[in-house]
Amino acid sequence: MDTVMLPDIAKLALYVFIIFYSNIVQALTGFAGVMLSIPPIILLYGPDTAKAVINIICWLICVIIAWQNRRFIDLKQVRHIVSYMLVGMAVGIVLYRHTDAGFLIPFYGAVIVLVALKNLLLKPSTKELSDWIYNLILFGAGIIHGMFVSGGALLVIYLAAKFKDKNSFRANVAAVWCVLNLFLMFADFQKGLYTPHFFGLVALGLIPLGIALWLGNLLHEKINQQMFRRVTYGLLLMAGSLILV
Repeated sequence: MDTVMLPDIAKLALYVFIIFYSNIVQALTGFAGVMLSIPPIILLYGPDTAKAVINIICWLICVIIAWQNRRFIDLKQVRHIVSYMLVGMAVGIVLYRHTDAGFLIPFYGAVIVLVALKNLLLKPSTKELSDWIYNLILFGAGIIHGMFVSGGALLVIYLAAKFKDKNSFRANVAAVWCVLNLFLMFADFQKGLYTPHFFGLVALGLIPLGIALWLGNLLHEKINQQMFRRVTYGLLLMAGSLILV
């Protein structure tokens, strides 16, 4: 994908703005920062640099959120989620290398849109799905993440079903990304993506990241549980729609 032709100062200004607004949402909900930031930063700096930079920015904010809200973390659930997603990621990486798996993208987007619409338009169901279905969702989230680095939407479907409280939801989704992003960071390091340009962009992003974290935490404290739920599924609807476009 070709990058946009802009003066360097304009690219840097746009980069700072993207880091700022995407991480307000990341701090508010614990997810969606990558979804909002990866597409425009790919246009600025290309896919490899964008994914490497956003991955470590996301890891940094998730570490802080998880630490600040550690009393809400369910370590048993985090271990369960990570174990299934890691297996799925390994499968996804192999599929990406050896098959044309693009056919999965519309199906993935359609599932996310349907789940989001159901939860936005219908009264929440109190009936739990079978454990094997939830485990399949986690495995599928890992596959998609290993292939396209975007399995977070399926993960959110699982977490929203298991964690009804906004604080627990945010803390546990952040804790999961703290672990999984380490594996992606190692892969980026092996690819040689940690260049001086990469470190310069990460350093530049720290100031807007810090301000975004403060604002996102403030918003998280002010919104009620019902509004948090609607924001969560609204973001899922956006993610699924962008995948289908």
